[in-house]
Amino acid sequence: MMKSTRQCVLTVTIAMALVGAGLASTRDIKGEWTQMIVTVRPVHPGGSVPHDLQASDLTVMEGGSKIPVIHVERLAGDLADMQLFVLLDDSTRSSSLGVQLPELKTFLESLPATTQVAVGYMHNGTFGLAQAFTADHQKAASALRLPAAIPGENGSPYFGLSDLVRHWAAKEMGPAKETGTSKEPASRRAVLVLTDGIDRYYDTWIVDYPYVDTAIQDALKNGVTVSSIYLRGAGFHGGGGWVTTVAQSRLMEVSDETGGHAYFQDLTDPVTIAPFLRDFRERLENQYQVTLGALNGHGLRPVKLRTELPGLKIEGPTRVYVR
Repeated sequence: MMKSTRQCVLTVTIAMALVGAGLASTRDIKGEWTQMIVTVRPVHPGGSVPHDLQASDLTVMEGGSKIPVIHVERLAGDLADMQLFVLLDDSTRSSSLGVQLPELKTFLESLPATTQVAVGYMHNGTFGLAQAFTADHQKAASALRLPAAIPGENGSPYFGLSDLVRHWAAKEMGPAKETGTSKEPASRRAVLVLTDGIDRYYDTWIVDYPYVDTAIQDALKNGVTVSSIYLRGAGFHGGGGWVTTVAQSRLMEVSDETGGHAYFQDLTDPVTIAPFLRDFRERLENQYQVTLGALNGHGLRPVKLRTELPGLKIEGPTRVYVR
């Protein structure tokens, strides 16, 4: 059983690359604008989604103000490039991740050539790079290993996530997308993190959680969507229902704010993560880049999205980052 952050499902994440508004390039767009990536999903299983989404099909609100949707373009063909970072928690139980490694390897090997993949493990509040971004998916899959399975080895999954997104553009992370004779970052950036979501440095009874907030802000500012799969951690901490519920809620919060999706099966390890990975790939395959007109201010701005198209679900971040 998959749980999402909302009943409606249309994934929205920030993308910092620029696209045209039906013109030669975004340089033809006058004034200020912001971009988002939108994933369209059918309301019912087996339903269909439109091949082309139009600007008039989307409504974006900032408070009581309607934000102009300037242009919508499907991320396929020449625009399909993306970078996916698979971030694993080194404090995960070996038994929890071990049975899932074959499915995860199969998933990585099945990704299209337009997707660069990197693999890393979080420990001591940072991320360790096991494989830099590469289009060789078998090479990326071979970098997967069992976790150290040391209780608390991750320091904090949110520390590790923040460290990753802040260093995304670093040269050691791997090659950028080739564009003629120059290089530029891939338009889409996504993280799939496998963790129990528990931060042992902060009281689980506290509702307002600054480390989660910081991770969300870092992801939004760097144009990274965060999706997660819950797997139990090593040791006895987190074995109780309340601790697990709070941890899963925090993973859902990160996904909700950044436009990703949180996957878990009740309060236990999933029997198999294959259905989660299939759903995750379908989301990546149904994305559009949306160019918006100027919002009312800069920094993190609250937005709401909807569509009037029948049979579609919409899920989006509650905030976007405007430079």
